[in-house]
Amino acid sequence: AMAVDSSAGEYRAGDQVWLRKVEPNDYGRALNRDVLAPRPGGRFAFGRMIDRQGQRVALLPPGIGQRQVVIDNPPWLGVAEMLVRKL
Repeated sequence: AMAVDSSAGEYRAGDQVWLRKVEPNDYGRALNRDVLAPRPGGRFAFGRMIDRQGQRVALLPPGIGQRQVVIDNPPWLGVAEMLVRKL
């Protein structure tokens, strides 16, 4: 699960996004879905997976005016499965 700290795009502060781990050979199924991807240095990127070329994936972060993030050879992706929002 991923907790949202500040509002961005369709996600509000306090939301929880539940993710399903996907291995590299299943990345094609994650196209046009929101994903969490590990980056070097213990960081992560979250956004809509808009492209895949070989082992590279391109993510478009939520929000207006964001630039795409390209990640080379991520070992796994977390595909957003459920959004939990408190009333």
